[in-house]
Amino acid sequence: MTILRELIVGAKADLKRSLNDFTVLSPARDPYRLDTSANHELGQWMRDATHEVHQGGTIHSRGLHYKFVGRVTMPNGQPYINDDETWLWMSNKALKAARFLGYLPWGMFKDARNSAPISFRPEANSFRGWFLSGGSVDLELPADINPEFRLYGDMYRQPYQQLVIAEKSGVEPVVLPLCKQMGATLCLPTGELSDQLMFQLLREAAEDGRPLAIHQLGDFDPAGHQMAVSTARTAQALCSTEFPDLDVVVHTPGLTLEQCREWALPSTPLKETEKRGDAWTRHWEWEQTELDAAVALVPEKLRLAVQKSMAQYYDESLGHRAWELRRELTEAANKQLSEAMADSNLLAMREQLQEKLYELESMADEINDALRIDPADVGITSPGVPDLLIGEVNRTETAILDTEQNSFAEASMRLKAYRNVYKVQP
Repeated sequence: MTILRELIVGAKADLKRSLNDFTVLSPARDPYRLDTSANHELGQWMRDATHEVHQGGTIHSRGLHYKFVGRVTMPNGQPYINDDETWLWMSNKALKAARFLGYLPWGMFKDARNSAPISFRPEANSFRGWFLSGGSVDLELPADINPEFRLYGDMYRQPYQQLVIAEKSGVEPVVLPLCKQMGATLCLPTGELSDQLMFQLLREAAEDGRPLAIHQLGDFDPAGHQMAVSTARTAQALCSTEFPDLDVVVHTPGLTLEQCREWALPSTPLKETEKRGDAWTRHWEWEQTELDAAVALVPEKLRLAVQKSMAQYYDESLGHRAWELRRELTEAANKQLSEAMADSNLLAMREQLQEKLYELESMADEINDALRIDPADVGITSPGVPDLLIGEVNRTETAILDTEQNSFAEASMRLKAYRNVYKVQP
């Protein structure tokens, strides 16, 4: 039994509810309901077929489809052919089962359908401490050495990583500056985020180590509403199976009915083929409004809505507090240094600096780094390495998914309630 099935079966037994009470997507799509004998057969077929035509290296699912054509036989005994029905069956059923049930590793696939996410996440620098500097020089040792402690490395990190997902590329001019400012990642998939792209985003987030805040933007219509649910449920499942140490929260800063009305955005009729249309219109008394309308008519209001959501996980004052702390620590360290420094220490330092200069005469750009001296070598005790400042979280909005605060059962029922809100009769 997979961990996904263990979680949903365990919740059913503990709370004496049905599996459907914890099923957020349709049973055929919900990752927690894929552990069936039929799907295991599909997963095994997908594994064997893949190994038959592909030997090593990453590949995108469409490329694998083309490799299957004319070379493998489908589970029903028919030849694998190049048509839409076969492609959709392979990508939406067989491949989904193979990855979530563990028959094929997520890492062997890449997402070739969407543009790469634009990331401004700062690189973590764990190398933090003191070094003793002899000052900046050209190519000769100054006669007068004035040593001072300099504190290097990162002094702070924001408490959360942040990811903005929008189904329309037109929002880029509105949210890209926010992502740059807050060190966030912007992802603009074509429609609903693919399972593979979500895996790649969460893998990067897990390597970072901090919890992840996702902000999903979509049209105010049944499809846009469903996209947020699918994003959250897929993230929840991948955290359960692939990234158990990663906590994720998902917010939906737009579009909402309140925004559509307050911003006087136009409502357009739903497509006649939209099966969820009647329930949607009956509940909200509104048909649909595209995200592009907000971008065109009220871009600043949309930007502020996204900023408000992201600000919950971004400590605005953190950089200044870290700068002040660095200044205070440096002043205190150098005050102690001036009191402890003796002529013998200066002589030992000068000898070390001279040796380094001889070695680096042709490497002027690297000299300042090379002049770093271990204070212990000249009989000086370094100040203690300061703790890393972690920013504060100021949540004001309710997330539709919070893997840190909610159990599997709680998170699943909250997601299901969010998904079905417009299906409840008034």
